[in-house]
Amino acid sequence: MSVEKQSHNLTEKGSIEPEDIQLGTVVSTSGKMVNVHGDMKHMDQALGLALQTKDMSFTEEEDKKLLRKIDFALIPFVSFLYSLFYVDKASNGWAAVMGIRKDMHMVNDMFSWSGSAFYLGYLAFQPFASFSLQKFPLAKTFSVYMFSWAVIICLQATNVNYPAFIFLRTLLGCAEASASVFTTVLTSQYYKKKESFLRVSFWLATSGFGVFFGNMLAYGIATRADSFSIAPWKILFIVIGLISFVVAIILAFHIADDPSKAWFLNEKEKLMVVERIRENYQGFGNKVWKKHQFIEAMTDIKTYLFFIYAVAFNIPNSALASFGSILLSSDLGYSSTDSLLYGAPQGVVEFMCLPLIAYMIQRFNLPRLLSTAVVITITIAFACMLAFGKNHGTQLAGYYLLYLMQIGPIGSFSYFASNVPGHTKKITITSVYLVGYCVGSLIGPQTFVAKDSPNYVPAKIAIVVCVSVAAACFYGIYFLCLLENKSRDKKAAELGDQYVVPENIEFGDLTSNENIYFRYVL
Repeated sequence: MSVEKQSHNLTEKGSIEPEDIQLGTVVSTSGKMVNVHGDMKHMDQALGLALQTKDMSFTEEEDKKLLRKIDFALIPFVSFLYSLFYVDKASNGWAAVMGIRKDMHMVNDMFSWSGSAFYLGYLAFQPFASFSLQKFPLAKTFSVYMFSWAVIICLQATNVNYPAFIFLRTLLGCAEASASVFTTVLTSQYYKKKESFLRVSFWLATSGFGVFFGNMLAYGIATRADSFSIAPWKILFIVIGLISFVVAIILAFHIADDPSKAWFLNEKEKLMVVERIRENYQGFGNKVWKKHQFIEAMTDIKTYLFFIYAVAFNIPNSALASFGSILLSSDLGYSSTDSLLYGAPQGVVEFMCLPLIAYMIQRFNLPRLLSTAVVITITIAFACMLAFGKNHGTQLAGYYLLYLMQIGPIGSFSYFASNVPGHTKKITITSVYLVGYCVGSLIGPQTFVAKDSPNYVPAKIAIVVCVSVAAACFYGIYFLCLLENKSRDKKAAELGDQYVVPENIEFGDLTSNENIYFRYVL
C-alpha cells in the first residue's frame, strides 16, 4: 500500500489496529525499565501516522520546502491572532485617555479594577480552558472562545454603567484564557525543538504590532471624536470586536485540530511532519488526562520557577498595559491624544527587535534559556531609566526599551512547546505559568495608586524589582536544565550498548522523567 493511501485510510478511521500497541521498554531517569503499551487513545495522536513512516525518507530540500509551507500557512495568521489578543485586553488602557473614566464616573482606584477584573476572569477560567483544549478538538474549541470574546468586546460599547463594564471585562478574561495554551500546543505540533524558539518569537513579538496598531487606531479615532455621534472609546471597542469576529471565522476554517487534518498539507507531507517532530519526543497531543503526569509537573521545581517568573514579569507588564498611556500623559506631560501617539514606538521596538534577537540566538546556536536571562538582565537598566531618569527623554527611552523584557514569554512558551513532553504535563505546566501570569497581572494595575499621581514613583520602583526577580528565575531554570542533561548523559553512558531505544517510543506520550534519552534544549 502506498504512503498516500495508508494516510488516507487513517484519517477516515481515526484509529488503527490492533487496539493494543506494544512500543517496547524504555528507561526512566530513576533507572527503572518501563514497558510502554496500551490502546491508541493513551498514546500520542501522531503515533498512527508514525507507524506508517518506517521506510519513509525525504531530502533536505523537501524538508526545507515543507518548513516554508508550514511557516507561510501558520505564522502570519497566528501572529496576527496573538496581536489581537494583546489589543483586546489592552483596549481599556487606550479608552482611559479617550473619556471612559469620565463617562463611567470612575474615581480613586476604580479604573485599576477594570484592568484587574480581566485577570480575575482569566485566573478563574484558565484551568477549565486548558482542560477543554486537551479534551476537545484544539482549533474548533479555541474558535468558539474567540467568537465569545469578539462579542464581549462589542458589548463593552453598549453602556456607561461601571458594574456592567467590570462584569464584561471579567467575562473577556474568561474567554481569552485559552489563547496562550492554544498557540503553544499548535507550535509543538508542527516544529522541531530547534525551530520553536524563533517561531514563538514571531507570534509573541506581534503583541508589539498590537501596541502600534492599537495606539494608531485609538489615536485616529480620538482625533476625530467630533465626527462621531457616540463616544470615541465606544467606537474603539466596536472596531476591535468586529476585527476579532472576522479572525475567529477564518480560524475556524483555516487551522486544523492537528497536522493530520491540515488542508494545506498533502498526505506525504503529513507523514513528513511526524518524522520532523520525532526528535521532540512528543507529537500532536493526547486527549486523555493522566494523573501521574499532573503529579510529575506539580513536583518539578522548574514549574514553580516559571510561576514566580510569571508573577514577577506580569506585574510591570500588566501595569504598563493599563497605565502606560496615563503615565505618558500625567508624568511625561503629553496630551491625551499625544500620549496615544507616543505609545506606538514601544510596540515597534518589541515587534522589530525580539524576532531579530531570537534569530541571532538560533543562527549562532546560543543557549536560548541563558540568552533569555541575559536579555532580561539588560532590561533592568531600562527599567531604571524609566524609574530614575532625570529628564523626560531618558524616561521615554527607558519606557520604549523596557519592552525588550518580552523576550521572557518567548523563552517560556518555546520551553513549554519543546521541552515538556507528555501532553498532560505540558498542559499542566503551561497552566501553572498562566496562573502566575494572572496573579501578576492582578497585582500590576494596583501598583499604580491614585495618591501617587502624577509620577507614580512606587510603581516604577516595583517595575525595577520585578524585572530583577524575573531574570533570576530564568538563570535558575537554565542551570537546572543544564545539570539535568549532564545527569541524563551520565546515566545513558552507563547503559552503553545494552539498551536500544524502541521504535516510535517518541510518540508514547512519555514525560521527560519517563525517558532517560530525552534532552532539554538549553
